[in-house]
Formats: sequence, structure tokens, C-alpha cells
Amino acid sequence: MPLSAFNLQFLPPLSPGVLVGLLALAAVAAIAVGWLLGPANPVARRGSLWALRGTILALVVLVIFNPASVQQLPGPVQRPEIFYLMDTSASMQMGNPYSRWEQSKALVAGARERATRSAAVVKPFRFGQRLAAIDQPDQVGLAEAAAPAVTPAASNESSKVAEMAKPRPIAPLDGDTRLQAALKQISSRFGRVPPVGIVVFSDGRVHDETGLDQIAAQFAKLKVPIHVVPIGDTGKGGDVAIAAVVAPPRVRKFTEVEVQVFVRSFGYDGKRGEVQLMDVGEGERAGRKLASLPITLQSGYQSVSLSFRTDLSTRKLRVQIPALADEVSDKNNQLSTEMAIDRTKIRVLYVEGSAQPISTLRVGDRTQYRGPFTDLKTALTEDEDIECVVLAAVGGAGRLTRIAEYNTGDVRGFPTTVAELSAFDAMILSDVAAEAFTQTQLTWIEEWIRVRGGGLCMAGGEHSFASGGWDQTPLAQMLPVDMLPGGSDWVSGETVRISPELPPSLHPLWNLVSDEKLNRQIASAFPSVVGVNRWAGARPNRTTVLATTDVAGAPAAAAAAPAPFSIRSLSAVLPGTIQPTAANAAPAKAASTENIPAIVAGHYARGRTLAAAFPITSPSADELVQKWGTGDNRYYAKFCRNLVYWLTENSAIGRRRLVATADKRFYRPGETITVQAATYDESASPTKNYRVTAMVESQGAVDDSDPSAPIKWPTGLTRDSGENGQYLVWGEEFQLPAGGPNQAQHAISLPLSETLSSGTSSQSLRIELTAYEDQTQVDSTSLEIQILHDPFEQQNPFPDHELLKRVAAASGGKVLNSDAELAQVLQDVPPNVGPPVIKRSPLWSNLWILLLILGLFTVEWSWRRHLGLA
Repeated sequence: MPLSAFNLQFLPPLSPGVLVGLLALAAVAAIAVGWLLGPANPVARRGSLWALRGTILALVVLVIFNPASVQQLPGPVQRPEIFYLMDTSASMQMGNPYSRWEQSKALVAGARERATRSAAVVKPFRFGQRLAAIDQPDQVGLAEAAAPAVTPAASNESSKVAEMAKPRPIAPLDGDTRLQAALKQISSRFGRVPPVGIVVFSDGRVHDETGLDQIAAQFAKLKVPIHVVPIGDTGKGGDVAIAAVVAPPRVRKFTEVEVQVFVRSFGYDGKRGEVQLMDVGEGERAGRKLASLPITLQSGYQSVSLSFRTDLSTRKLRVQIPALADEVSDKNNQLSTEMAIDRTKIRVLYVEGSAQPISTLRVGDRTQYRGPFTDLKTALTEDEDIECVVLAAVGGAGRLTRIAEYNTGDVRGFPTTVAELSAFDAMILSDVAAEAFTQTQLTWIEEWIRVRGGGLCMAGGEHSFASGGWDQTPLAQMLPVDMLPGGSDWVSGETVRISPELPPSLHPLWNLVSDEKLNRQIASAFPSVVGVNRWAGARPNRTTVLATTDVAGAPAAAAAAPAPFSIRSLSAVLPGTIQPTAANAAPAKAASTENIPAIVAGHYARGRTLAAAFPITSPSADELVQKWGTGDNRYYAKFCRNLVYWLTENSAIGRRRLVATADKRFYRPGETITVQAATYDESASPTKNYRVTAMVESQGAVDDSDPSAPIKWPTGLTRDSGENGQYLVWGEEFQLPAGGPNQAQHAISLPLSETLSSGTSSQSLRIELTAYEDQTQVDSTSLEIQILHDPFEQQNPFPDHELLKRVAAASGGKVLNSDAELAQVLQDVPPNVGPPVIKRSPLWSNLWILLLILGLFTVEWSWRRHLGLA
């Protein structure tokens, strides 16, 4: 809107006096010329003609004086800036029922809703150990600019990209609150005009208090007041926290286990508490109490040891201490840890999807089950070092149900935790479809093989490979073969001959007897099977074809009639079992003379995988399962055990060829971790011929801006990674030096940093060690390292509001205790209005005025012509 109404002004190019003089001179000159030329024609002296010429002359004189319309508009408005400094140190995690960080965000959001007409532009920053801009204001309660619209065709792709680019939520994790450093750095963020104020959201528990008043006074000279919003309840009594729990990651069943607990307290000296060790069940519900110990609280750290005896159900533990009535926060009164049961045997998870009937056998007062899984399980468990757990997937895609040797009422299915799955060394999938597993379970399997070094075997069948939908799962990239497209690769009703590949150096799978010549004869006489899965071929990298087939033979005879007891009746004992459906026999496909891979072995990350194109259970493999031997199935059993031993050579539990130990269970910052590693050859004899490398990985979130681990680079160790910093980088590989004749085989000392960057009171590390023979990996293992830290933020949980009040007073700011007061500060900020804008429009530039003058000249000329003067 204009500041004033429309007005007309004369803006001549010369002063009015000069213009009047020039006009008078022009009039005198016109009179003189008229006198010299004599009197005008009588016709030219007509009044109408003089009136017309007078009008034209008047308009010309008016244009010479340059009348112009002048309009005054308001100047541009410059919105002033206000900086928010939000404390993201670890002490902001305190609070009950809401944390101090949640209170800060609530105040910011409340003030934004109240101050809807504020002229201020809020720029948020976070501070703790360092100052950083907050790029996502909506994460701290401020409105964010609307995203640009996308077309429907691009919406799906845009959503995927947005999900991948979604930033990590802001959390208060910094180990220190350095307010003075933040105020020094914030001045570099000022524009040409400094902000009208700074608002600090903090509990006042700062690490650099000295000199803070002087910094605040400097802001007063700049006329930039520092307003403070004190966060935290000053009426609480103290705080008790479970700072860290050190427990062995793997334990044996029915053994005594000691758990080390570190309790930190403040303000409760002499009061009593109880440390409790609980078993955690499904849904994170606390189960039975395993152990407890009364303690007398004292400021600082206390170490407590709790012991309990493990059983098969021990998977996850929770250490807790009941909250006191006036605690600052009860969110840090418990801490959970996982503990896997270490089976002393090689453990095989065998999943069978065949819908063949299951029979029963009474043994005393118990019922024993026998089915298509029995022969393979018996073959494996004949070795006392192998334990086999069977899961049945009815019809290939039914619910996974555990089949115990006897009816014990145990109907558990697939492992319910990552730790439970990690207790297995190998997995055999026989005629089972991918839909029998959830996406989470498939993700667990991939991670178990890639990280833990587990072994996976998939055997052929109607529900295996592409016919079972496995080509659409993460396991497709893990198997050593390429599946055929189209979802159907099963050739049924045909007797298939398997031809083992027997090079001079046999694969361990074919080591059936000690005599080499006889061994080759036995392997060459591999029995025929019925049915086979066709593949596109073996993957070219790191795979070995161990057998081929030409998929040729005669159609097999019909299967035998089912036994009286089928898997339908099993559902009465195993609740939730899905009833099988009748399988329609696929017509036999035409025979082919093309040799295709039948057994292919390969690697996937740290694990091993094997694909067998044919079934390994009855009735399709009756000859293999029952008659491959001298009147028995001894070679089938040895073949299956060889398979398991080969699959588990790199597993986290199987046959160890690398054993690593650390000198302590937990460490303090500044101490040294001593790691020793022993290596063994194939005959289990100690050897120093292997090269042992290691890398350090974090067990928690890693700060992307700081890739360094809290471990210094060992003195005297060659560094080939290209890094040149003082500290190890997460994932950086280094080699353990070999010891002398009377020393440990491989050992290294890793000095810890004097402080931890994390705001938590502990940090978990994992040292991954790998043994190589030349360039071939022979084994790998890992060590869990616990570092206990006592950061400044955790030493005193009480807020320091007086410090914040001094800062506000020294800078000329205010103490804001509510979102209403903060909103009032925002609304009181006046906008900066620039000088008004003047718009001038000369009258002669108006088209209608020009047309009028031109029209008058035209009329005058036409009139003179009409009178005979033109």
C-alpha cells in the first residue's frame, strides 16, 4: 500500500524563472517576426483558429513544465534474525517423565505456535562439544519449508530417494557442554547485520564456565542479548544409573556365569538400593529374577558382581535398579545385554519342506517321530560333535515347526533372536520354499553367513531354488549358482545320474574312506536320484563344481503308499502346524544330454555355501539315503558329515583354527588392550605360518564426522592403509606381529584414548581377527571389548540455572521460563523497514496526452486547409 495518496508535481528540466524568461523571449520574437512580415491574412485571424492554436500552445507550455504524478511506496522489509542454541550434551537425556531434550523441543514448538505473527527468522544451532547448524528444523520443533510438489509418476521414486536421504534424528549424545566455545564460534555465523538476540536452551551443566561472563559482556557491547531458557528440575534429590554391564557374549548351558555391573550414583550417599539381574522374554518383558544384590550407594562408580546358572532359555539379560522417589531420571536405571548359549557341538539347523508322511514309534512312554528328515538327522548325529535341530515346513511353505526326536511339547520354530540364530554353525534347506520364512528371518540368515561365517546348503526339490521362489530373495546372491528365470526349474519324475568331479586333489566333500583308490570308486558310484533342479549355471567367481548331471534316465516308479500316521495327525501334538495339500505330480520332462552342474560349492563373505540340484531325502533319494554303502548307508552318512564340516570351517563356532583372547574383560580410557591370537593348522597343531590381521568395529552408532576409533595406532607398526592420524579408523586393517620362539604366536598392544567422544558412560568395540595362509582365509573370530567411561556430563546430574541467569544478566538478555515468554520475545522483535520507494510518472509520457496534442495539431492543419491557408 502507498504511504500517501496520488499527487501531481511539476518537474521542469530548468528552473521556473528560466522557463518563464524563455517563453517571454519566444513571445517577443514571435511579435517581432509578425511585425516584420506584416499583417496576417484576414482569414487567418478568425477566432476559432486562434482558439485552437492557443490550446495547442498551452499544452506545449504545460509539457515544458513537465507535470508528473508522484507515488510513494513503503520500503523493503528486512526480517531480523534470532539464533537458537540448543544443548545436545548427554545430560539433556535426564528428566522424568520427559527428558530435558524433549522439554527443549516442546518449548520451541509451543513458542512457534504462539508467535505466528513474529517478524523474526529463527536459525537453530546445536552445541555440546562443538557448534553445528541444525539442517532439519522440524526435528527440534520448528517448521520446515514445504517440499516441492512432484508428479505422480515420480512420486514413488522420490519417496525412495527421500527415505534413503533421511537424516539421522538429533539426539543429545555429546560428552561435554561447551557453551563458551559455542558463543565464540557463533559470531562467525553473523551476516551483515547481527541477530537481534540469541536464545540458549540448556540445563547449565557446562564444562567451560570460567570466562563465560566476559564473553556474555562482549555480546552486550554488540547489542546482541543472550536470552536463556533453563531446562531441568532443580528440586530432585539425585540420580542412580546402570552405567555398564560386562557379560560374556557366549556361555555354555548349565554353567555358572558372572556378570559385572557398574553403578553410578550422585546425591544418594548412604542410601540403600538393590541391583537386580532379570531374564528378558518375548516382547521385551522382564521374566524371572536370576540374581540380586543389595548395595549402599555412594557418589561415583561402584562395581557389583552377580552370578547365576544358565539354562537353555537364557538369551537376553536386563540389569536394573529400582528408581528412588526423587530421582532426576529413571530412564538410565536399567541396561540390557544379549547372551548366546554356546553349544559345545557343531550345530546344524535342518529345515525340511517335504510333505511326505510322518510315522510314530512308541519308545517306553514317549512317542518318537520319523519322517523324511530322519535319515539325514541320524547321519549327522552319529558324530558326537554334531547336533542337528530339525524344522518342518509342511508342503514346502508351511509354518516352520520344530520336530523333536520325542514328543516333548517343544513347538518352537525358527530362532527368535539374532543371538539364537548365531548359535548355529550351518543350515540345510531341503525342499523348502522361500515363503516359509519372513523377510526378517531372511535378513538374519544373510547377516549370519556374511558376518558370522555360517554355512548354508540348499538341496534340490519341488520347493527349492527358483521353483521355491528363492530367486527373489537375498539368498539368491549368496548361493553359488545362477537360477533360471521364470520361477520353475524343477524336473520331476525322472531318474537322474550324478557324476562327481574328482580332480587329483579331491574336495573334502568326497573324502569318504581313507584309501584314495577305493574312495574314488565309491564317489564315482554315486547313486541315482529322482528329480533335479535345472540352473542357468555356476557363478564364475570363487565357486567349484563338485558334480554334474546329464538329466537323463527313465521315469521313476510311483511312490509307496503313505504310512497310517501322517503329518496331519502331527498337528494335534504340534499346534499351529499347517495341513499339507495334495501335490500334483508334474509331468516328466524330455531327457537332455546336456551336462549341467549338480553340486556347486562357493563362498559368501565370511561364510560358505553349497547348492545340490537333487533331493537328499526319501523317497526321491532312496538309493542314496539307504543303499550307498556295503549293505548300509555309511557313505551317505559320511557324505553328509563332510558337507557339514566343510560348511562350518569359517563359522563362529565350528572347528576353530584361530583363537583370540584379550587380557581383561573391561578397560578404562588410557589403558592398553593386549590381544593374543593362536593359530592351528588342519591337524589342530599350533602354527605360526598364518598371517593374522585385525580391524576394530563399533558396537553402536558411529559419528559420521569422526571416523576415528578410541584406539591409538600401535607404536612401531607399519601402516599401509594410507591413513596418517594418531588414531585407528573404524574398519582399518592392521596385522598382528608374530611372537618369538617362547612368546605368544601373535600379539599386539592397543593403547586406548584418554577420553571417549561419546556422551555415554561406556563404549563397546569388536575386534575382528582373520587368519590367512598366503591369500586364503582359513579362519576368523572376534573379541568383544568394553570400555568404561566417566564423562563430565554424567558426574553431576543437577542443572545449573544460576549460571544461565548470570549469562543473561551480563549480556542484557532475559530468563525465559515458558513458551509464552519465549513467544513474547519473538513477537516484540520489530521488522527492519528500508527507505520508501518514490515512483514518478511524467505527464507527457502518457499516451493519451500525446495523442491529444497530435490530434489538436491535426485539427488545426485540417481547419487551415479548409479555410484555404494550408
